[in-house]
Amino acid sequence: MGKINQGILDGFNGKVGTVVGYKIFGKKFMRAYVDKIHNPRTSPQQDNRERFKTLTQLASAFLGAINIGLQRVAKEMRNTACNSFMRINQGAVSVMGGEAEVDFGSLKCSLGALPKVGFGNASFAEPLRVSVSYDTSADMPRADAQDKVYLFVYQPDTREGLLSAPELRNTGSVEVRVPSTWTGLTVHVYGFAVGDGRENSGLRSESTYVGTGVIE
Repeated sequence: MGKINQGILDGFNGKVGTVVGYKIFGKKFMRAYVDKIHNPRTSPQQDNRERFKTLTQLASAFLGAINIGLQRVAKEMRNTACNSFMRINQGAVSVMGGEAEVDFGSLKCSLGALPKVGFGNASFAEPLRVSVSYDTSADMPRADAQDKVYLFVYQPDTREGLLSAPELRNTGSVEVRVPSTWTGLTVHVYGFAVGDGRENSGLRSESTYVGTGVIE
């Protein structure tokens, strides 16, 4: 049953006759109502469903990062951050025989025109910490010493992710503390930046895959 706002032509939520109304980022949309959904169970269709399931799980785990890193992209796509993440990273998930494989190195949790931060290798030397040093690159066009640098750590066994507190671009290092339940488990690490200077406020950088390692 649809809920009409100010008359059906002004937009509505839910089903009205043969039309379904919905809203994304304040924009009103309509689509045709499908009464009976064809549900094929061919091998390719099953693989597509497994890919979609895997991307959905990744988007949920990466939510802390993508709500920041893909915020602008999502608005441009008139979509949510999760759906934008899934669309951008379709090629990073392959499925064969019902088994999904993720190319963690090609996953993107941030996109934009801000110059990248020159991340070094992730360090796992300190117990329950992941740290990364970086070249500030503050002298590059559209970069600023006050840009905020983030580190994101994903643990695939638990399907959990943690986002660091931001550090300034001119600080040169950033770290994440992880839970003790991750001890001995492999993680994947990503970094990105958000502009916070006079000329680049709000711009995002493309995320960088910083590497993988085992939590001490």
